[in-house]
Amino acid sequence: MRKFAVMTFRQADGLSRADAGLVGRLMNILKGGRFNKTLQPIGTVSFKEDGQQVGYILQLPDFMINWDEFSSGRRRRRLLKYLRLLEKLDIEVICIPYCCDDLPEEAMKALSEGFVVDSAYRMRILALMDSIKHLLRILKERVVGIEVGIWGADGWGGRLLAKGLAPSINQMVLGGTDEKELYGLADEILQETGLACPVTTDAAQCLKGKQLVVIADECDLGLVSGAAIVVYAGAMDLKHMRALKSHGGPLWILSGWATLPDGVVADVELLPWETLGVLQALSLREGEMDGVGHALNTVKMRGFILPEGAMTYDTFRIRYLRKRD
Repeated sequence: MRKFAVMTFRQADGLSRADAGLVGRLMNILKGGRFNKTLQPIGTVSFKEDGQQVGYILQLPDFMINWDEFSSGRRRRRLLKYLRLLEKLDIEVICIPYCCDDLPEEAMKALSEGFVVDSAYRMRILALMDSIKHLLRILKERVVGIEVGIWGADGWGGRLLAKGLAPSINQMVLGGTDEKELYGLADEILQETGLACPVTTDAAQCLKGKQLVVIADECDLGLVSGAAIVVYAGAMDLKHMRALKSHGGPLWILSGWATLPDGVVADVELLPWETLGVLQALSLREGEMDGVGHALNTVKMRGFILPEGAMTYDTFRIRYLRKRD
């Protein structure tokens, strides 16, 4: 059975704290910070029942992060060495669960020619939807008066989040660039939930003054400065991550913090983004792996993934909902 690989960023000490922030760690690497350069697997993923090894956690190599610092010949040699490692490990599927678009085009093309390469976007949005539904249950009666704006509701991610939020929300605006798609979604939501959603192609009208905002497409992030919670379902590249960190104030939620399925185990503690990569890789190979379809149904959400790290549901309750004197 061929295996999958989840490519990840880790410090030289193999840092694996669950609350370790992706953005800060990646920024350190780009500034020349010390990190693990080994081409050997960091960890393995197996089925619990029979111990069968199904995947690996691999350090994303230094030459793919600091591409312009190496000569073309050195980049080519390192890339070929990395491709040989992947072949030796019998890899078929590669998941890079964040900042996939920031990696060098030449390297990504070489990977795509020999492997199935995925950013784990769909798994991230599914996890995000699950965690936001739980967030609304935590907020309970406070949800009644919340105004929601969804920008990018004309795309797959925004549409999914809009339909997931609609049963719990009384006021929701759908925004995007494709009016036909937006009106079609508004009609579906009205028929399914009875909620009438205004439609707009103006991002300011969609987002300004809303307490809960969903961003699934590019927009001016300054429009959401007054929001309490921003659910970010857009691109996970460094440009957007820097922008998110510069817009303090709201609680920025990037994904749900998932667990592995009950039937799957890793021999190292996985960072939250690595878990999403494993889940996506398993789903891509579901047709070939007995029992994975059932195993994926046992995934649970521990909380949220934020730009600065992961947060449990209990931490959210304590930090944002505790009674103040």
